[in-house]
Amino acid sequence: MDRTRQRELQAKHADAVAHWSLVRDVLIAGGLVGTLGAWVMAALALLLGSITQGDLWYAPRLVGGVVFRDAPAGTAAVVLGFALHFATAGGLATAFAMLVPRGGSALTAVMLGLLAGLTLQAVMPVLVVPWAAPPLERAGPPIAAFLLLHLVFGACLGVLTPVRKALLLLDAKRRGVRALPVPPH
Repeated sequence: MDRTRQRELQAKHADAVAHWSLVRDVLIAGGLVGTLGAWVMAALALLLGSITQGDLWYAPRLVGGVVFRDAPAGTAAVVLGFALHFATAGGLATAFAMLVPRGGSALTAVMLGLLAGLTLQAVMPVLVVPWAAPPLERAGPPIAAFLLLHLVFGACLGVLTPVRKALLLLDAKRRGVRALPVPPH
C-alpha cells in the first residue's frame, strides 16, 4: 500500500473514531463506570452493615428483599441482592453517560455525578424503598448511610470522562490511527 493511500485510510478512521459512538461512549463507558460505582458502594455497604448491624451480608440481603419480600435470608437473597444492585448501578450509570456530553472536564463529570448521587438520595428512600424493598423499609433505612453510599456512587460516576478518553484511545489503536483530531466540545 502506498503512503498516500495509507494516510487517507488513517484520516478516515481518525474521523470515525473521533465521532460520538453509542456503544463506546455510552454503553461500554456507562457499564464500566456503573460496575466501579457498584463495587465501591457494595464494599462500603458491607462495611457499614458489619459495623452497625454485626452482619456483613445485611445490605445485600435487604436489597434481595425486592424478590424475597417477607424475610430475605440465606445465600440466594445475598446473591440476588448483589445482582440487582449491580444491574441497577449499570443502568443508572449508562443513563448518566447518555446525559453527560462528551469532551467535558473530569471535574464537571464529578460534580454532575455528585448531583446525580444527591438526586438518587432524594428519590430512593422516599419513592423506591417503600415500593421495591419492604424489608429495608421495615428496618428503617439509615438516611446517613444512604447519603454516604449515594454520594460515593455519584463520585464514581465522575470517572466517566477518563474512561471515555481511554476507550477512545483504545478504539484509535484498534483501528491503527496514529493521531486523533481534537474531539468537538
